[in-house]
Amino acid sequence: MPCDPNFLADIKMFELLDEDDRVALAAMVDEKTVPSGQTLFQAGDPGDSLFIVREGQIELFIKDTTGQKIVLHTAESGDMFGELAMLDFGARTATAVALTESILLVLDREDLVMLFKRIPEAALHMLAALTGMTRKADELLRTRVSRNVNEEMQVHSSLLQKVADWLAWFSGSMPFLL
Repeated sequence: MPCDPNFLADIKMFELLDEDDRVALAAMVDEKTVPSGQTLFQAGDPGDSLFIVREGQIELFIKDTTGQKIVLHTAESGDMFGELAMLDFGARTATAVALTESILLVLDREDLVMLFKRIPEAALHMLAALTGMTRKADELLRTRVSRNVNEEMQVHSSLLQKVADWLAWFSGSMPFLL
C-alpha cells in the first residue's frame, strides 16, 4: 500500500521534494505494519531496504561479546533506520524490534536511486542522518568502553600494595630464581 505524500513532507530527507515528486515517491514507497514485539530484522541479516517510522517505536540494538544487550537507538515517528546495509549491500549491523505496533515506510534501493536522481541534495540529507547516527555510536562507545584494569590499579594502589606487587613480581622473576 502506498504512503501518504503529506507525511513525506515532514521528513527532513524529503523536504526538498516538490509536491509532484512527493506524490511520485509516495506511489513507490510501501507501508508495512509491524506488531508489538515482532523482530523486523536481526543483526547479520541481508539488507536491501531502509525504513522510516510513521507511527510507533522501533528499538535498534546489538549484543556485545558477553551477550549483553546494548540499545543503540529507539526510532520514533519520522526517524530513519536500516540504511547502512542497503547502501553497502552488507549485512544488518543491529537487530530491530517493534516496541509498539508500528507503521513503517519501506524504501528499497531503486526508490532511493530515483529520489537521488530527481533531487541530488536529498543524498546530503541522508548523509547528515548517517553522521548523526555515527556520532551517537561514538558517544555510546566512549561511555561504555571499560578502562584497563592494570592502569586503574596503578592509579589507585597504596604504597603497601605497590610494595606487595613488586615483591610478587620479583619472587617470580629470573634473578630471584637464580
